[in-house]
Amino acid sequence: MRCIYWNIRGISNDKSQNCLSKLINKWEPDIVGIAELMIYPNDLPINFLQSLGMSSALYSNPNSDPNRVPNLWIIWKDSVSTPTMIHFSYHHITVMVDNVLITIVHAHCLYVQRRHLWLELSTINSLNLPWLILGDFNAYLSVSEKRGGNNPMAASMTDFRDFMSNNHLMEVPNSGFQLTWWNKQVGDFKILGKLDRMLLSVSLDPITFLSSSSICGAPI
Repeated sequence: MRCIYWNIRGISNDKSQNCLSKLINKWEPDIVGIAELMIYPNDLPINFLQSLGMSSALYSNPNSDPNRVPNLWIIWKDSVSTPTMIHFSYHHITVMVDNVLITIVHAHCLYVQRRHLWLELSTINSLNLPWLILGDFNAYLSVSEKRGGNNPMAASMTDFRDFMSNNHLMEVPNSGFQLTWWNKQVGDFKILGKLDRMLLSVSLDPITFLSSSSICGAPI
């Protein structure tokens, strides 16, 4: 099963829709996680998803604040069995497809707030199913994953590493750019970091999975 994630930062404009179409045509994903769409699902024409070969149905993470649009969507190829919603919050959506858990993450920028996410996801792991987690974790595993600016906070890195260790997760190696985020600055103010990644539970048979999968990130 092929999954992709993109922080689109607004889906209602032609440029973003064209880019999403190109991504789907290139990678032919079964599942697509999208963050920061900045519209309500009902505001997107159904025929747009259908034009991409995706189901007209989708999952989003509704918020208790009616003035705050969902932060994440999951869409899927029309030939894929409809995923089962398992859990959601403002920072993740977890579904099950063919007895595999798939979690799309867009984590909080503050490490103290991310601790709530780590706890939520650890609870999901108690289902003891093969598990894929991908998206923007807003966290570093080591100092080498950031260039420019201040070093990542030690407590934040420890929290992230502990979450992975306690839940028996490994990182999927990525191809292309190793640093996936850029703050859009240059010179002394430029910061690059690895915030986007995919994690995989050992129960997913990593040798078989990794032989046919790769992660490609670009700081756009």
